[in-house]
Amino acid sequence: MGYALMGKFKFIAVLMVVMFTLVLGLAYTVSACLNPLDQYSYEIVLNKPEVKFNIENLIKVGYNRLDNVYIKQSVDSRVNVIVSLVDLDKLGLGTGRALSLRFQLKNEYLPTRGYLGIFYVKNASTSITVHAVAENGISYVFSKINGRVNVVAIVFNYRGTLLEFESQVLDYIVHKLNVHEEDIEMLSLSEISVPIVDLKSIEWSTIVKEELKELIGSNVIEGLNISDVEEISKIAKPGLAGWNSRVVYYNGSWTPYYETGSPMLLKCAIIEETTETSTATTKPMPTSTLFETLSPETEQVEYGVSRETPSPLMKVATIFIAGALLSVVAWFIVRRIV
Repeated sequence: MGYALMGKFKFIAVLMVVMFTLVLGLAYTVSACLNPLDQYSYEIVLNKPEVKFNIENLIKVGYNRLDNVYIKQSVDSRVNVIVSLVDLDKLGLGTGRALSLRFQLKNEYLPTRGYLGIFYVKNASTSITVHAVAENGISYVFSKINGRVNVVAIVFNYRGTLLEFESQVLDYIVHKLNVHEEDIEMLSLSEISVPIVDLKSIEWSTIVKEELKELIGSNVIEGLNISDVEEISKIAKPGLAGWNSRVVYYNGSWTPYYETGSPMLLKCAIIEETTETSTATTKPMPTSTLFETLSPETEQVEYGVSRETPSPLMKVATIFIAGALLSVVAWFIVRRIV
């Protein structure tokens, strides 16, 4: 009976680790040189020469002014419309200023972010077989076989850094299992993200079309015709936002800024104590640095700071690699358990 019960515990532990790892492998993303809010936004700059605007009319249609931006809930209660002005000369798209519209997922619907750590402990004298416990906001799952203990630690909305999370977990394991820190091997330590809203459930094209029609009908925007509205709405999707990836008018069509002739693209700068920016006139290349850079001052508004957005292919590759690495970790843990 005891052996059968222990076998069930081992099976449950294996199942928990495998399922947990697979889910995190899908949810895990690496945000390198990227404003996370850009992933949940669609942004357009109405720089078409014929387009004029009366920004003061925004108040009449329900927008609230916050410093240099205007904000209103869109026809979808999960998405805000954020209107601001951008300098076209800084984009190399002409002179003067143009209206920028950003459709952004509300903060309460953004993915919950946290940290995940997987550790292997040697020489642990404990009777723990499978055990789950929460301590100071961090959840732990212990599983033991042949004197070796595997520990999975996870937390969401942690106030400290990833290194502070690691230090807190190590200290807890040391005292919980009465071992030395050198007996603990870190198998994995990463930032994780768990979605709250399926972005595919949001009809971005409909939102953009309806909001543009309202702005045209309220005389906020003039000179934008129906074909423009259809084209802008048709390509609407999250991720086309931020300095490099927002949609602009170029050579007779609406296209992401990085696909224009000579875009002044933001690149990440390696920084220590200060934040810097750099520009280039080449086609965008995904940057793998962990450092972030701010956009020019005109972009530093309440809804976040625009940064370079990796290509969709790079995002898919990143998720695939992260999932594969976590799967390898799970495989080693499962071997030790069974």
